Parts: sequence; C-alpha cells; structure tokens
Amino acid sequence: MKKNVLIIGTTTGLVSGEKLAQEKAIYVTLKSFQQAGYQTILLTENRELFPEFRTVATQIVFQEINLNNLKTIILQYQIDFIFPTYTANQNLSIFRNLIKQDFLQQHQVKLLVLNKNNLNLTISHKALTNYLQKQGFRIIEHQIVHNFEEAMAFVQQHHFPIIIRVNNKEQKTYWNSINTEEELAQLLATTTADDGYEIERSINNFKELTMTTIRDRFDNAALIYSSEDMDSIGINSNDSISVTPVFSLTNDMFQRLRDAVLKLTRLLKIVGICTFDLAVDEQTNSFYVLAISPLFQSKILPIIASTGYPLFEVICQVSIGHRLEQVTTLAGPTINAAVELTSNHLTARFPIWQKCRESQLVSNLGPHTSSLGSVIVSGNNLESVIMKGLQILDLTDDIFINKPDSKLDDEQIEALLFHTNIQRIIAVCEALDRGFDVQEVQSFTKFNLVFLETLKHLLDLARLLEYKKGNLEILTICKRYGFSDFLIAQLWNITTKQVAEITTQLSLNCLTLPTPSSFSLNQGAVNNYFTVYLDDPQPRQPNYQIILKNYPNSDMISNYEMSILAYQLLHQFQMDGYSVASEGYLLSKIDSSIVGDYYIDSDYNKSYLYEQQNRLNITINTLENQHVNYPISLYNLDYQRSLLAKQRVLTEISFIQNQEHKVWLSLPITSVLKRNTGQHWEMTAVPGKLNSRLVQLATEFVNKKLSHLTFGTLIIVDETVVKYLAGFTTNIGIISQVNPNFIDVLCHSLVGIAPSKSQKSKHLFGRKINCQRSNTGLYTTKVHYFDLPASYRQILK
Repeated sequence: MKKNVLIIGTTTGLVSGEKLAQEKAIYVTLKSFQQAGYQTILLTENRELFPEFRTVATQIVFQEINLNNLKTIILQYQIDFIFPTYTANQNLSIFRNLIKQDFLQQHQVKLLVLNKNNLNLTISHKALTNYLQKQGFRIIEHQIVHNFEEAMAFVQQHHFPIIIRVNNKEQKTYWNSINTEEELAQLLATTTADDGYEIERSINNFKELTMTTIRDRFDNAALIYSSEDMDSIGINSNDSISVTPVFSLTNDMFQRLRDAVLKLTRLLKIVGICTFDLAVDEQTNSFYVLAISPLFQSKILPIIASTGYPLFEVICQVSIGHRLEQVTTLAGPTINAAVELTSNHLTARFPIWQKCRESQLVSNLGPHTSSLGSVIVSGNNLESVIMKGLQILDLTDDIFINKPDSKLDDEQIEALLFHTNIQRIIAVCEALDRGFDVQEVQSFTKFNLVFLETLKHLLDLARLLEYKKGNLEILTICKRYGFSDFLIAQLWNITTKQVAEITTQLSLNCLTLPTPSSFSLNQGAVNNYFTVYLDDPQPRQPNYQIILKNYPNSDMISNYEMSILAYQLLHQFQMDGYSVASEGYLLSKIDSSIVGDYYIDSDYNKSYLYEQQNRLNITINTLENQHVNYPISLYNLDYQRSLLAKQRVLTEISFIQNQEHKVWLSLPITSVLKRNTGQHWEMTAVPGKLNSRLVQLATEFVNKKLSHLTFGTLIIVDETVVKYLAGFTTNIGIISQVNPNFIDVLCHSLVGIAPSKSQKSKHLFGRKINCQRSNTGLYTTKVHYFDLPASYRQILK
C-alpha cells in the first residue's frame, strides 16, 4: 500500500522571490516523491500553481495553513509523513504544537526533517544561546536587563554599539542596533517587555557567513554550501551581496567553521538540510553561531547555479531514508550527494528591491529584510561577477558615468558612508574614485575589504580605459573583468556596435562555460553555463530548436506570473520533442530531469529591471520556422494600475490565433481598482463568463485589426475594445488555472502545430492584490485568494 506524504506549500501574503523559489522546490518535491512511489497531498494557500502540480500531485488542498486545518487533513487523508522543508518560518510553531500535543505520535504520523530539539532552537534565540553554551561554543557577551540603568551599566562595560531585543523564551524577536544613549532611552520608552530585554555586545564589524549542511539518518553528513556577505553583520543577509564559495577566510578558519556546523548537524539529528548563519571575528580569530534553520532558504539557491547540485532531489531522497551516497535523481542515475563540491568559479547573489526608478531611495538597511528578490550571476573572477550584478541592477551608469555624488564635498561623502542606505554603494564608489583609502572606507562602511579592493580596481580600470581611448590592450583587460560593450562605448564616446566590432579584433572570445566543481557528481547533476571572455577558441554552440530568454523586472508578481508562463511553455516544448535551452536567472534549471541547457547569464548590455514589462524572448529554429522570434511581454502591476486609474473597472481577454487566423480566447478577467490612500491601493481580479457578445467582439477585433499578432490581450470597457497589448498582464496566472490548456494552445500556435480543442474552465477563484508604497521609494505587494460563490460558479459552467 502506498504511503501518503503531506507536503506543506506556500502561504499567501507578501509576494517575494522566496515564494517563487519555494514553488520551484515544491514542484521538484512532488515529482521526487511520486517517483519514489508515494501519494502526495499538497496543502497550499497559493491558487496560481505551476502547471505540472496538478499532474504530479495526488491531491491539492487549498486551505489556510494552520493547526486545525492540518489536523483535519492528517485524519482525512490518512497521512503517514509530513514534509515541511519548504514552508515559511512562521509555520514552525504549528509543528511544535503538534509535537507538544502528542498528536503526531497518537496518529502514527512522522514529521520529516524537523524534531522537537531543532524546532525549539530555530524558533527561540534564547534556547539556541543556552544550547550552544552547553555544547561549548563561544557565546556573544549578553545580559538580561529591565531598565535604562541596567542597560547603561552593560554599555559602560562593552561600549556602543549594542544589540537589544525583547526577551522571549518561546520565539525569536527582532533585534535593534543601538549606537547612542538617546537611541537606547527612546527604545526603552516606546516598547514594553514584561520579561526584560536581552542586550548583546554588537558584532557589526564581523564577517557574516552562511553554511548549509545535508545529513542522512545513517549519520553521513556533508557541507554542501558556503558563502560570505559583502556587508558586515548588522544588515540582514538577504539584503547583502553574497558570494560563494568563501574566498577571504584562511583555510584554518574555514575548516573550524566546517567542523562546527557538521558537529551541530549531528547533535541536532538533522535528516535533510540545515543552514547556519555565522559571524567571524578575524581580529581574535573566533566565530559565533547566530542562527540555525532546518528549512530551505532561497539565499542558498546559488548552490544550484554554481555547482549543478540537484539540491531539492537530494533533500527529498534523504528525508525518506536514502543514503547520501546513493541518491537517485529524477533523471535516473544514482549519485554520491555526500561529495563536498567546491566550484572553480565564483557565483554571487545580488538583492533587488521593488522600487520605481524615479524614486529617491532613503531606506536604511538593518536587521529587517527589505529586499524581496535577488539575481544570480557567475564568473571566473570577482570583478566580472560584480560588474554583471551592477549591470543587472542598473547601477553601472551612476557608478562609472553619471556619478550623482560627484558634486558633494569630501565631508558629505564621508557622512554618506556611515549610513546603510540602499544606494550607499554609489557613495562608496565615489569615495574610492576620489582616492579615499580603502582601509578608511572599510572602517566607515564595514564592507568586506576584498570587495572594496575589487571595486577600487574596477574604478581604476574605468579611468584608464577613458584616458587611453582606442587602446586594445586596456580593452582586452576590461573585457576579462566584465566591462560591457555599452559601458565601454560610453567611456570612449562611440557606439555599442563599434565596440562590438573592435572586440572581434581581440584574441578574446565570449564563451559560455559549464559550472563544474573540483569534484564531479558524475551523472544526474544540473548543467548550468555562464559567460566569460577568454583566449580559448569559440566552441560551436548546439543547434537548439527552441531558446527561451528571460529579462525579468523588479515586480515580484510579474516575475512569478512569467515563471508560470515560461515553465509551462518550456515543459510543453519538451513534451513535443523539441530541443530546448533557457537563459536568464528566472528560468533556472531546478532539477536534473529537464532536458536542455540553462545559461545563468548572457552578454546582453541593457538592464530590464525597472521596465514596465517582463520580457520572454522565444527563438524558434525548426524546419518549418527558421529563426523566428516571438517576444512575449508581461506588463507589471504598475502598468495595470495606470490602465485602471481612469476606468477603475475593466475587462481583459487574452487571445491566441494561428496562421489560419483561427482565434482562441481565454475567459474574461474583470479587474477593479480601489485606492485606499495615495500610497496604498488594491486590485481585485475575478474570472467571468465568455458569452456570445464578448466572443463576437473579441474575434472580430482580432481578425480585422490584429491579424499580424499571434497572441495578445484585449482591454475592454463597456463592451468596447479600448486598448490591446502585444502580450499579457499579471492575470495570466489566473488564466492558466481557469483555462488549463490556454498556454498549451499558445505553445502549439508558436511552432505551427494545430492546437487541441479548448477545455472547459475550472479551478475558479478570485484574487486581491494589495500594493503599499512607502516614502522611501520601496513598495510591497500582498496577494490573497478567495473562493467564488457557488451560484457564481454555476453560472460560469
């Protein structure tokens, strides 16, 4: 009899890159458990699923993830195992309550990965501190205080800055970095703490590292990931540039850290994955364990990009009892997942913020995460990795050309270095370009010293490049270190095309190299590639029939919707037998079963991060279609808001037409805009009925005016088409659920295959998106889904 495993999915609310990464992980998890012979029940609050979820999951339950619902589902579906690895941190208390109430043992349900001990240490900072002290680990000097006088006594002994948090045994609480007596007095006056406050010596000048381990139930364990942040402690790790592998520690210190995390992994009886946040004090040659997490965290995704390690497959296999050295991948081969991979190149994760380009960002970074996503790039040196990241973040112009801080005097620049602003890197580069000492800048900013030295090197190269215009030797050096044709063209005051023509005269070739490691996984690993300029001859690229290139923007909802669209197209192209390659960090190759190559980055010169459109370029090169290009645009929330600002209510219908001008229509989606304040608005989208009037209106408009378009979206107000888009909106996720084969029809139309007949609509639901803009220039989006009334559903049928 097959065992039933309950997979805990994602929650609704804040939309971020973390949620997208969790959805990708759940997709691999469903396939892994299915391949292992389990029946999978997915509990999720998210209604806009990756298309394959419905084919690989035995059952999908759309309910709020809480204690009562979890108990009900366990009993209803006779659950044998619970797999919570990709759930959110806020759900940990649910599992701890299940253990406390003895519910799991009474019903013979096994909780995978988590246990009572590692749950307590993950949830409670105080429990972790006490545990580490008992195990002989060095603990940061701390004390429980109840008033201002006790706090100042601690300060007199350890000096400012300090870290202070509300004392709580049961859960983690946010900490605050305090630099002055006034800040301390204000905090204590504006917060209430019945059990006092926990006060710590600040370690904001220490290096912050992340290490991830994997362990099986036979006590085989391995360190599978390590990275270091370019910002020091005091700034949330998700808001810092992080680079893997660790490159600025001594080997002795690295081995000490490795031994420590592996020891803790075994002591905590982790069966699966565990991530550790660590602080290193290089002056005293000591380190501290800051936090542990036995859940998946998206900040370790570079492990897939940098080594090809099939992370999600390994986690699943180990959790159900497989040995690390005998993990069966989705592709079929068995690999030794206990091999500690060390990549022979660098991979970096750059945080991105949801913001408008025109906004003046004044948001300071601190312990609370403010970035909602990230981009991943790889290169053979730190300079090229940094240049790729700055280019995608649209910062190269400000740093190397515009230099907005150049009008400030030295004292003003120095003042900016002390503030942990999102745009501080521009002031840092201005200071280095003026000749500020690197050590001095490091003492102000606490940035990683090697990172600052690399920035200084890049700025010196830019000055040299500008001074020696036309010098091919300098050009060659700059190309090796990641300078784009567009940046060089600006520095030389020529066109990008001219730079590209000059570059062809060099000995360098732009190569796409695989991301190998010093130890091989043999078969089953994920093949990723990154771009680099080398003297090696240009290899002949495979003749792919389909190439998907993605240029996402900073709007997290449009990134998520584009992923749904792109992955279904990718899946359908492969199902139809085409050879496929994908390019761009949003289309990451997340498991070993996907056929085709994945290119982490490309040599494109333009940043699309703050555009209104999320772009997917599809190049088709088949016998029937030679070098045909279809750019698919997905318009973001801000664009939809601008459409709704005048009408407040509008209907959109997406269409597809083939070469014979046969038209397929989606269900109409009606959107309503409600503005709560000038900075806060909400958009509600609900599917409607495709009646004969709408069919005639849409079909005639497409046939008469849009015969040149293969796909698009009609914007309708009062039964009149007021606008059309050569692409889709963020409602494509709803369309892909209520018209399950809509994207399949799109895929077939692109390659000239006669699409199948449309299916009846199903999976009906409504969606509400709340957007909140702050005075800092940042904004957040939260999504909530709701069931449609039974009477409404009956009408649509």
